[in-house]
Amino acid sequence: MDLSEHQRLAVQRAQSILSNAGLSASDLDYSPTTSTRSLTPTTSNTSPAASSIALLPSTEPSPIVQASNYIPPPARQFTADEISQNAHRVNRQTTVDAIVEHPLGAIVEYPETGSVMGQAIAHIFSISANYITHEFDNPKASFQYSFGDGHGGRKNVLCHLLRDSTDGKPVKCNRISTSCKGLKACSSNTDAFINATHSYTHRAHISELITPTRAFSPADDSAEREVFTKTFAFFCALKVHGCSFRTSTEFTDFNFENDSNIDPNDYECALVTPTAVSPRSPTSCSGNLIMRTDKYNQRFIQCEHCSRADQAHLILWNLQEFNINYLQALLAHDMAAIVIHEERAEHCGYGPLVPCDFVASPVEHKQTCARWHRNSAGMLERGRLLKWEHDCQSKFDIFVPVNLVAVPHIAIVCRNPHSHPPPAPIKTPPPLVDLFRSLLTDMDWELADATPRRILCDSGFMRGLRMALGWTLDRSPSLADLHPSLANLDHVHRLMYKFHRDKYPMGTGFQGAKLLVDKENELPHHTRYVRCAETHTLPGGVDFRLIVCMSPLMSRHLLLARRVSIDTSFKRLHGWQEFEIEAWDNNHMRSLTGARAFINSQSAQAHLVLFRQIFSITSEDTGTPVSFKHIHGSGYESVVADAHMGQGLGLGMFCSELSKNIKTPCIYEPHRKLCDLTPYDHLRRFYRLCIVHFKRNLRPLQSQVSKEVYNAMLSLSSSDAHPNFQRTLNVIRGGGRKAEAWLKDKLQTNKFALPALYRPASFIPEDIWRACPTTTNGNEQAHRNINRDGVHLTLLGGIMRGRAFDDRAAQSIDVHASLGIGTRDRDATHAYRASRSITRQGNLCLCHLPIVLTAS
Repeated sequence: MDLSEHQRLAVQRAQSILSNAGLSASDLDYSPTTSTRSLTPTTSNTSPAASSIALLPSTEPSPIVQASNYIPPPARQFTADEISQNAHRVNRQTTVDAIVEHPLGAIVEYPETGSVMGQAIAHIFSISANYITHEFDNPKASFQYSFGDGHGGRKNVLCHLLRDSTDGKPVKCNRISTSCKGLKACSSNTDAFINATHSYTHRAHISELITPTRAFSPADDSAEREVFTKTFAFFCALKVHGCSFRTSTEFTDFNFENDSNIDPNDYECALVTPTAVSPRSPTSCSGNLIMRTDKYNQRFIQCEHCSRADQAHLILWNLQEFNINYLQALLAHDMAAIVIHEERAEHCGYGPLVPCDFVASPVEHKQTCARWHRNSAGMLERGRLLKWEHDCQSKFDIFVPVNLVAVPHIAIVCRNPHSHPPPAPIKTPPPLVDLFRSLLTDMDWELADATPRRILCDSGFMRGLRMALGWTLDRSPSLADLHPSLANLDHVHRLMYKFHRDKYPMGTGFQGAKLLVDKENELPHHTRYVRCAETHTLPGGVDFRLIVCMSPLMSRHLLLARRVSIDTSFKRLHGWQEFEIEAWDNNHMRSLTGARAFINSQSAQAHLVLFRQIFSITSEDTGTPVSFKHIHGSGYESVVADAHMGQGLGLGMFCSELSKNIKTPCIYEPHRKLCDLTPYDHLRRFYRLCIVHFKRNLRPLQSQVSKEVYNAMLSLSSSDAHPNFQRTLNVIRGGGRKAEAWLKDKLQTNKFALPALYRPASFIPEDIWRACPTTTNGNEQAHRNINRDGVHLTLLGGIMRGRAFDDRAAQSIDVHASLGIGTRDRDATHAYRASRSITRQGNLCLCHLPIVLTAS
């Protein structure tokens, strides 16, 4: 059988692994004596090393994690025999002093360099193809050092450190020459602080060599220091923002949607907020901030232009946590007083006069120090990050074979010691990035809403992380256990955004939903769920977006329903409202969601478009047009909703469209044709309001009106006629301005409200009125159930979680229909639901009983 290049590469890699372990291909037939397939050991000729092979325990870390924990040995000096055989030569002119041969896949973050000037160390890396990209990873990508000062290279040069396994000749390579860029240090540092070198380290003891920040012991955490620090930081914030100060400049979340070129290691692009570095707008106030005292001796800060006539300028109260004398001196530029405070702080080891020990790797792209200092002119400024004073002389020559498949090795020659401390391990090596990506990929569509916090709460991701780490401790692992750089959640967020962009090229918003619709349209009709993602222009030029999610099974349930409820939720998605149509199914004794939609407007016109789309899809799935009992003689008998005017009027307008060509007389008003009915006339024939929403909205008026008026308001929600309805209305009108406005809203503004509450004012037959649910509790419970699967989601995540929820409901219905197994031990019969309602009402009454204290 002819093998592909990738397959040949896999075979070569397997042969290399076996050879390095002292095994041969025949050893693959070995079986442990404890195998259930054979109780006797095999008689094949195996090598001595094979006798120690056993099945790996389940706690064994993944090969990538093992490679990341690899501690490279110190470089080995060449022997006299090796030197005589020219084994130390790179080429005719260049030699190395020592060599380190790393095992296959080893991750080296701090390669050893020469300990003195002119000394060179050769590193030989055995590499393999990346299992995701199928390309060879250059070990240089895992180095924590930044490269770039001096770059060059040549092609097709011979490297004597790498030999062809067939003839032993030097290998043709492409050579890349570069040098270390060192570190960046704050302009307020000291010369003694800069004087540091290193040549050999590894992650196991990197903390011993990394430039230490100034120790902050509990003894240093004095109240005086805390007050000084807070006062100084507050003034620096005022200095940046001035009168245009914003109450919140904290950067709480990332939005990389506008920048598709962000590097996951490009820290500065993500960490610096625009408000913190951009100059003040030319239109913003440039007035000085001054401190004043009110008549109660309370200090406050305000803009000098603030006045009774113009109160839009900044004014800040509650300065009790600051050192008022120091803050006042800073605001007034009283240098004599400022020097006293800051020199006292310097003597105690803190403040803007203390030398700074802040450093950053060039890969972070930071330009300024995080701290403020006084410059030589006495002005406050953020320290500038400057290139390390002593240029790093460490040089790197990287030799990459022209044919990596034939020679899967890379040689890297490192010369001269570094003139700075080693950088912190802030970069995640590519193999670990790939491992992290694979763990996230296993989350499937849940990646749409993944955040650094959520993935740590995801059982699937954590199970994969435990397996990758070979975790055996009682506590749960963290991302930092995979690599220290992943302790920075902002860095993790940037990596995740990159994965997001690869998996969801159109994003997780509306464009992503449109792409999902296109993919769903390619599926068999019975499997479709996301049915449309459209934009409609409403009157006034407003763009209305909607996404309708409903399976053909949901369409059939919706069409068979006679009494439905509608409601909108605002909690589950960012920037979208979730609309649901719900009905109770007596056959399966459970609430069913007939349609789920996501909208960005709740106007009557928006709901008209929404109902058109939902019932159009229902008709397409079932082959039966939608019908209402008061129009067609069969179909929907009643709809219960909250008092939202857009929902009600939009549904009435949809009914007007349905009946615009029907000239049949109305069964309730025979002198009127159905085509002549207005939207409010249609609502009068089937629409009801939820009494829970009605009472909840009425409750704030309880303290504003008399008890008689309040009871009269409540009495309007009734299926029976009032003895004297006009007298009830007069009682409410006479209850004061707020009661009169409330009644006007029910009679004139929301014209459907009174008929939807008071049956004698509607045309709904009494039996249909009493059969209709009095509340939208079914919708509220449906919202509550699906909110348990997650809230504050992206649009795509909300769609997919909704699909999972509706699929589970469909599955439970199928099991109940075929096997009679319900979702609970007790069926939700009418008697059971009535019993629960009475019990809850009794418990509610107990909560409002007065507490009686008796003497013992």
